[in-house]
Amino acid sequence: MKITVINGTMRHGSTWHCKDLLIKKIAQLEETEVREFYLPKDMSNFCSGCFSCFLNGEDTCPQADQIQPIVAALEEADLVILTSSVYGLDVTGQLKALLDHLCFMWLSHRPNPKMFNKVGISFTTTAGAGLSHTTKTMQNSLKFWGVKKRFASKQRVAAMKWSDISDKKRGQIEKDMEQLAKKATASVANIEHSAAPLFRKMMFNMMKQAMIKNDWNPTDRNHWEAHGWLSGTKPF
Repeated sequence: MKITVINGTMRHGSTWHCKDLLIKKIAQLEETEVREFYLPKDMSNFCSGCFSCFLNGEDTCPQADQIQPIVAALEEADLVILTSSVYGLDVTGQLKALLDHLCFMWLSHRPNPKMFNKVGISFTTTAGAGLSHTTKTMQNSLKFWGVKKRFASKQRVAAMKWSDISDKKRGQIEKDMEQLAKKATASVANIEHSAAPLFRKMMFNMMKQAMIKNDWNPTDRNHWEAHGWLSGTKPF
């Protein structure tokens, strides 16, 4: 199993430890090849809002040299993992900056067919509040990338440091990661036979009609034409 992890921070805190535990549990079930990115080390710039990725292609992004290796790793992965602890009731600024850069491959712009048969997991932990909103931010990107099967891990650890988490909570996390590892491994193995998400079907069909009439962004429209989606070819 090829796994690509995007860590929303370089800190090895509770979120990192939960994710690491999951990967170790998966490795007990399946041979793994893991590639990890750490933000902001591997993508240090905010999106400047220049629209170049939308209008001229993602290779014209001012930060393309940092974005392209991450996209390539996402394309190659069987399992995509996004992680972020709660910062101000949302994902880290570093992760949000990356997700902003990757909007060009949303279903509403230039969907990447290589993302359609993947499993995605979002990871977040907090000492208190913010789990749902932070999870939603990561899940939205997985959903709009067209990822077929998605899971979310949310842990309220009631501690500022991994070492301060109670033994009872650690035991529950261990069980949760074991169960999630089994679900993720089974989903990767059976992804070809999994039902396509209803949201993806509806969004794709809606955008297809919009792209047929698209005279405002030839780069997006040409992408849909090149894949044959405007002439009846179905990606899933």
